[in-house]
Amino acid sequence: MKVYGIIAEYNPFHNGHAYQIEETRKNGATHIVAIMSGNYVQRGDVAMIDKFARAKAAVEGGVDLVVEMPTAYSLASAGHFARAGIMMLGALGCVDGVSFGSECGDIDLLKNAAMASLNMSSKENMEAKVKPLLEQGMSFPAAIQQAIAIDHGPMIAAVFDSPNNTLAVEYLKAMKMLKLEFELFTIKRKGASHDSMEPSDNIASGSLIREMIEDGEDISKYVPKHVAELVKEYEDKQQLAYFDNLERELLFILRSTIPPMLTECPDMDPGLVNLMFRAGIDAMSIDDFLERTCTKSYTAARIRRILLDMYTGVKATDLMIMPPYGRVLALNERGAEILRAAKENTEGNKYSIPFGTSLKEFLDLNRPPISRFADISNRATNLYGLASRTIRPSAMDFTAKIEIQ
Repeated sequence: MKVYGIIAEYNPFHNGHAYQIEETRKNGATHIVAIMSGNYVQRGDVAMIDKFARAKAAVEGGVDLVVEMPTAYSLASAGHFARAGIMMLGALGCVDGVSFGSECGDIDLLKNAAMASLNMSSKENMEAKVKPLLEQGMSFPAAIQQAIAIDHGPMIAAVFDSPNNTLAVEYLKAMKMLKLEFELFTIKRKGASHDSMEPSDNIASGSLIREMIEDGEDISKYVPKHVAELVKEYEDKQQLAYFDNLERELLFILRSTIPPMLTECPDMDPGLVNLMFRAGIDAMSIDDFLERTCTKSYTAARIRRILLDMYTGVKATDLMIMPPYGRVLALNERGAEILRAAKENTEGNKYSIPFGTSLKEFLDLNRPPISRFADISNRATNLYGLASRTIRPSAMDFTAKIEIQ
């Protein structure tokens, strides 16, 4: 058995994802586990289709086991997102390698970029090399990239121009910091780039596919048949989820929140606290709120993540620990083999955590932080049930049935 891990959102699962799985198996993987974002995604948005259906679609598309990345991390910045995913793969104790996409397709170049990024994040370099660039008005990512270009050259700095490269670098940094060693396999991104609005043959970006779904266009060329059928089913039931449908709930939270409560949110700083508080009082819509708060330093994705964190109860302190459990969302027989191997590899694994299908069992443990993260998941899923035109039932986290396919 050779197990490879993938960290993904599958929003929705498309031909590019299927290609990655196919290539990963060609590279020797007999079993594939995906750490998948739940009902919320890293750009500060709701997933179009709920996590249970997306996980099932991923297994039908070639993944063997899908484990949910808890809400606190799926709504976090790229560094926290990557560390949580890598740690959860390490927690299984039986994962041999990690597969990820990149624009460059060059492991050595990505490793060099990761070391350059770690070097630049030291206290001394932040103060001496990054801070002066921030004072010139650069955004934080731009300042880091410019400082890396000065110290390590333009080729290394150019790695950070592409989103998949950047996330790959975060995976490599996480492995270094967590002292986890995996075989590395990168898939050079085929066709459309991460957020490209132009397709290439039968490959289209997730962004384009979501836009096509919203516009009622045919996506069957760019996704497996079972995914096209799933999207059609959700369209017919009016159960596709959109961030804008949460407008009233999020405006209510903004209007009932005071600055001390805002300071507890991840991704927050004093300037943003005051900006969000003032905008929250006056904003008449979420778009209005984003217009009042988004700047070069405060991106729309960051602001949306904070809004969702406010409602679901995620605090900055939650990101100071690693995921306390692994919720299984879907699996097949090979996935069950991965879980059995994980159970046999708990001894001596400092990252070992419980894995299971029942959120209620985690909640009933009444053992922080497990019960706290289970409660956050429940709140997050209940909010998600209001994001579609047809309101979904509450407590879906407890009623969903997980079956071996």
